[in-house]
Amino acid sequence: MMKAQEFFGLALVPALLAALSGTMGASTSLSTGAATPAFAYEVTGEESVLHDPVRAGPLGRAPLLPGSFSLSDGLCPPLPPPTGNVVTVSSEAALRNQAYNAATGTLIMIEAGVYNMQDFVHVVNDGITLRGATGNRGDVILDFGGMESGHFGILVDADDVTIADLTIRNTHDHGVSIQGCDRPKLYNLHIQDTGDQLVKVNPHVNGIDGSEDGLLACSRLEYTTSAPDSYTNGISAHRAHNWVVRDNQWYRIRTIDDTPAPTILFWSQSSGTIVERNLLVDCYQGISFGNASHNYIDHTGGIVRNNFIYTSSSSTNDVAIEMVHAQDWLVAHNTVFLLGSPPGLTWGIEARYGDSRGTFAYNLTNKNIWHNRDGAQGTLMGNVTNAQFSWFVDAASGDLHLVTTATDAIDQAASLADVPDDYDGDARPIGPAPDVGADEYGVPPPTAVTNLRVTAAITHTGTLTATLGWTAPADAVTITLRYNDTLITQANWTSAPLLTDALPGSAETYTATVPYDGSTVYFALKSQNAAGDWSNLSNNAFWPHWDVFLPLVTKGR
Repeated sequence: MMKAQEFFGLALVPALLAALSGTMGASTSLSTGAATPAFAYEVTGEESVLHDPVRAGPLGRAPLLPGSFSLSDGLCPPLPPPTGNVVTVSSEAALRNQAYNAATGTLIMIEAGVYNMQDFVHVVNDGITLRGATGNRGDVILDFGGMESGHFGILVDADDVTIADLTIRNTHDHGVSIQGCDRPKLYNLHIQDTGDQLVKVNPHVNGIDGSEDGLLACSRLEYTTSAPDSYTNGISAHRAHNWVVRDNQWYRIRTIDDTPAPTILFWSQSSGTIVERNLLVDCYQGISFGNASHNYIDHTGGIVRNNFIYTSSSSTNDVAIEMVHAQDWLVAHNTVFLLGSPPGLTWGIEARYGDSRGTFAYNLTNKNIWHNRDGAQGTLMGNVTNAQFSWFVDAASGDLHLVTTATDAIDQAASLADVPDDYDGDARPIGPAPDVGADEYGVPPPTAVTNLRVTAAITHTGTLTATLGWTAPADAVTITLRYNDTLITQANWTSAPLLTDALPGSAETYTATVPYDGSTVYFALKSQNAAGDWSNLSNNAFWPHWDVFLPLVTKGR
């Protein structure tokens, strides 16, 4: 007797869905195959791939342009397609008008073009989104160089405002100014050549109520050469709380006369800041919690982790990371390589003043770490301070990914709960122990497949022919499939009968014929990367014996 069933995206109650999709795992889903709405994102020009898992060989990374990224990357995905109240503008006057007058919650899509702004853009209603229409930040350019009045580029006086997918350049003062507003989202921006700070975060006009839960992510912020005067920062935030600054590129953030000015500065009683996976190239001063100009606790809590900071020998630099009048911080797994230090500057990371306390853990640098400057109470843990040029893929261009010669850093750290991944978002560790610095050397094992399923099955007397389907994991080179008459687990994986160990990593289907006596047959797979590292076990797909069969469902032709 022959029984046949095929399944194509049936929407069923969860229990029946699990059976029909032929999956068993922590969660179950069955795709309807609906097309994703088209909304193209593209990054062009100087930008290629930043957090790309592609490697040059079994244990090396392809040389990449550091700080470049594709919005298809998991760390910087494109924003979802626009929904709700959407208004499209195509002139600078219409943009300013809508930004100021649009109703709460309006999404303002800005058509591609160069907008010669005549005044600043002022957002005063909550929930407004300003967004380039193409998703490519290079397509929508707001140029404020010809402004006849106003000072800022975009002034935000409302909560829950998003600014994304566009370029801001040549402002008289700040590129974006946040005035004590909560939950601002600055995403996929290019901010360039501002008169003062590229991003400024001020408290409310009362001077007390600061901005909370802000995000600056996946953006490029830079000066072509330097700031026009001695007053700038990449981002300067006063009384800001629980902000996240991640996955950004910062180039040449420096004053015209090298007056110290941190690229990323949170101070004036800010707290809970997370600064991670940023690239800083030829910036005079790097990341600062607190500032020496104050004499009180200037920052509380916060983490600085997984950042690349590099200055070339043709650029001068001050310290890369400093904790000043700051308490209860963690500075961990950063890679700092400074070639522009003036004579006498033998350190690149510091804690300063007696009210500063926290931990420096597993940072990789070519400079000393001054953990107790002016009585500070910094704790040192497993840092490496003798990094060599030869330890990195391409230090001269700021690519501080490790190579095989970096043996003093590879597998030399212990796991920190607050640093579960690295600069590229790869899980730590790859290998027996985490690496010191921002990069985890090597190729991470492929992710476990979670949607293995039986897509079709035919039973004959004594045999089952089952077609299996899944989504191929990134970095997989080979795929191994096994079956069993009991649930396949990690413990019994190697003893389960082998179906194949020769599928390419890109494979997403396989048809197997196995013995069948009417009981349940289980299937599972694992994949390997180029280094031979195994993924975790997939979910179990299975073909049970059913007393009741549903009708055959086929796709329309």
